[in-house]
Amino acid sequence: MPNLPLAFAALASILLSFTTGSAAQTVPPGSVAPNAPPATVALKVPPDLPLAIICLNEQTKEWRVGYLYVVREDGSALYVAPALGELGAEVNAKGLVETPTDRPASIDCFGKTVKELRAAGRVVEFNARK
Repeated sequence: MPNLPLAFAALASILLSFTTGSAAQTVPPGSVAPNAPPATVALKVPPDLPLAIICLNEQTKEWRVGYLYVVREDGSALYVAPALGELGAEVNAKGLVETPTDRPASIDCFGKTVKELRAAGRVVEFNARK
């Protein structure tokens, strides 16, 4: 049975980091330099990526929300749906939601840019405090 209080605490921590606009990550000793002590590095939320994208599944006529899951060093990102087993949407470094090659492209966000989705009101933005 899953540990729900622990899961809720983890989710609350993640949401808190999203609302503050940064997160702290501990760097293990020796990862930067052989004799370096543990350090904390502040990570900034990418300013041009939304927290979530909202897409319509054209086959089932259901709205799907993909939440930001991974931001890679090159600026590309992965958005995933919260349901177990749901596949996500890949946003390339230029902001285009890429059409999948391993499954049918039934979600209407594929082929659109984050800018187009934002203009259509189909994103959930970070509410970072400044």
